[in-house]
Amino acid sequence: MISINATFIVIFIIIWVLVSVLNKIFFKPILRIRGERETKIKENRDSAKKSFEDYELSLGEIEKSLKAAKVDAEKAKDELVTEALREKARLLTEISAESKAQIEQAKAKINKEVKKLKEKLEAEAENLAERIEQRLLS
Repeated sequence: MISINATFIVIFIIIWVLVSVLNKIFFKPILRIRGERETKIKENRDSAKKSFEDYELSLGEIEKSLKAAKVDAEKAKDELVTEALREKARLLTEISAESKAQIEQAKAKINKEVKKLKEKLEAEAENLAERIEQRLLS
């Protein structure tokens, strides 16, 4: 049978004191630090997850606003093109009317010149006819 003697009790007490001292000095601080580290890791993971969700939400809003801006830009571009075409048509009409007016003025001026030249030619023709008649009669 197993007999318990004084050395067993002394070794038991030494081991128990050693375990108590190690528990107080070594194991509890390590467990406390480990618990704090796990808490910080969990907080950091939660924070990173929240940040990522916020990032995705912001990215979605930015993409939505970019799409809206593109639509607005296309609409503004279409309006400007339409306005430019209207202005072009107006200018062409205006220029056409102005050129027609200038052509009419030029025609009127040419007709006046032709009329004056005809009158001058008729006068010179009569003059010439009189001179020929005088030469023939003389």
